[in-house]
Parts: sequence; structure tokens; C-alpha cells
Amino acid sequence: MTGRSDLAVELKDNIKDTQGINCQSEKSGILTVTRIKVTSQQGSAAIGKPQGTYVNIDIPDLLYHGGDYIDLEKIIIRECSRLSNNKDNFLVAGLGNRNITPDALGPKVAERILATRHITEYIRKQTGLEKLKNVSVIQPGVLGQTGVETVEILRGVISASNASCLIVIDSFAAAEAKRLGTTVQICNSGISPGSGVGNNRKEISEKTVGIPVIAIGVPTCLDAALFSGSSQKGKKAPMIVTPREIDLLIDRASNVISNAVNCFVQPDTDRNLLLSIV
Repeated sequence: MTGRSDLAVELKDNIKDTQGINCQSEKSGILTVTRIKVTSQQGSAAIGKPQGTYVNIDIPDLLYHGGDYIDLEKIIIRECSRLSNNKDNFLVAGLGNRNITPDALGPKVAERILATRHITEYIRKQTGLEKLKNVSVIQPGVLGQTGVETVEILRGVISASNASCLIVIDSFAAAEAKRLGTTVQICNSGISPGSGVGNNRKEISEKTVGIPVIAIGVPTCLDAALFSGSSQKGKKAPMIVTPREIDLLIDRASNVISNAVNCFVQPDTDRNLLLSIV
């Protein structure tokens, strides 16, 4: 594997020294759940990821798999719950550029999240939604659109909303074509937007925003250098490759993740009622 990757499960397969890295896998129907825990600085250096827990959920094919995704949603909810420590005031941030389809996953998810922080107690009681937890939603855009680093925007919104947990959704890069549209990764170590395509922005993590961070993403692109080789100057081609059916992938992935996040942040509200509101 020589291409860039945001997926811990790929990076782990590419290293020999796994000291400080614990890995466990389990099957759940057609899904495979792999949990990778990076527990030391040595493990972090070896895998190229910060210390933390990385959960990779493999589905045979999110692009073409028809039918109900509820089993995948349930696993996303369960794994987020294990990483959240029962927070009750969430900020959900959809990262990326909605005008570029492979990078539109975050904004597409964000537009389907139910924002509740502005709903008064009176309205909650009148509508039978007294148990709603506070949720704020933002689509911060990208540096080229705003001139402001995403982490700076998020710090300001966290301060204003008094959020206790940040959930970020972003498109990821993979190093293997078989991973495109077949993996959902969840982690509690934060995220560096754009890292998969060589456009690293400032890290978004508990260290930089001051509250726990859960990052969720799906690989939507590959480094074109995997196919084209090096340029004449010995550098990889500055291009990415994305599936022909990328619109379908973004639509299905955003629907699954938004459903799961809505149910995760509102565990005391009936799923069917919740999703009918969104």
C-alpha cells in the first residue's frame, strides 16, 4: 500500500511492529466490525495515527447493497455510544465542500440532522418531545470558501453553544479500491480535514477544541498515483480517483449516517418519530 489513507484498518495492515496497537474483529450478519486501539506513542508513530480507538465497519457494498441499512445504523449508534460517555449537548459538524461530490458527505449529513437547541421547553412539552437533547448543527465549509480554519469556527460555536461533545463527519481517502463505499470509520482521536488528499488542515480533536470529538467518515476517493505511478519529477500525480457512482454513494452513506447520528444523540426519542421529523 503506497497511497494515502485515512483508514486505521489499512494502515495497520501496512506495518510490521504492532506493539501498542490492539486489534479485534467480529462478525455481525453481513457486517464486519474491526476495533483498533492505539495505546502508546510507539503504536501511534507506527500506524501514523493519534492514540485512540478506531472502529471500522465493513459492509459488502454501500454502493449497490439494496434494502434496509438498519443493522449498520445500529452498529454506528452502539459504537458512538461507547465513545461518548453519555454527553447531552452535541454539536454536529458536516465537514467538506458540498460543491465537490466526493467531498460532500459531511454537508449532506449535516442537512439531515435534527437541530434542537433552539426549541423551547414549552414547545417540547406541547409536542411530546420533552426528552430531546440539545443538538446544534453546522456546515463550516472549507478554508478556500471562508478564509477561516475549520477548527477556529468550531471553537467559536462550541463556546457559544456550550456543547459537551463534537461529532464531525467527513469524506475519507482509502488506499485500496475495495474500500470505496464499503467502510464506515468511527474514532475518538479527532480528524485532520483534507489529510487523505494531501491538503492537511489544522487538527480537530479534544486537544484543539476542548471537548470530546467523535469523527465519522466513509472513503470516497483514492490517490491517482496508485494507478498512474510517479510523475517525471518523481512526485505522485496530484489527482484523486473516485467511483463512477459517487452520487449514489454519497446519497446512501449520508442517509445511513444521518439516521444513525440522529438516533444516537436522541436515545430517548422513538426512532420512527424522530426520523419522520427530519
